[in-house]
Amino acid sequence: MRSFYLLSAAQILLWSIPSVLAQGNTTCSDSALDWYTVFVGETPCRTYERLRQVCNSQYRVGSQNPNTPPDFCEDQVADCCCNSVAFSLSMLCLTCQQGTRTAVNGFDAGVNAYQQYLTGSRTRFCSPNTNQTLPAAIQRAVCNNNIKISNTLYGIFWGDGQWF
Repeated sequence: MRSFYLLSAAQILLWSIPSVLAQGNTTCSDSALDWYTVFVGETPCRTYERLRQVCNSQYRVGSQNPNTPPDFCEDQVADCCCNSVAFSLSMLCLTCQQGTRTAVNGFDAGVNAYQQYLTGSRTRFCSPNTNQTLPAAIQRAVCNNNIKISNTLYGIFWGDGQWF
């Protein structure tokens, strides 16, 4: 015999609130990055947040700055963000949050934006920083935590710090 449980609307609402609150700044404002969400299974902001949480469990994506860089790599353990893959995810996250109503094809970053992302409010770059890859230990953690990162993000890099 099957047992059925009747849930009140209040119980359903209480169970759904944490998932809505957890989305926070990781939701996209329009459909411009639906291709990414369909391909990876989550928004670029959520992927960026999960990558950063490998090194800093307290990291939460905030409102990304439309004056690039959108975020800074300032974690105490910076291996998760001190790389061009994380920077690319932060740029996609900016477009996700702002949508294409403010930037027709998404946001671009000018010369030195990547270097500013790596420096933040510090006077030195995070070190070592890696380009077109993740440090081996971080890549293992990404795989172990089932964080899906599009292979194309590993190949994106402009030496002068731009991003398109």
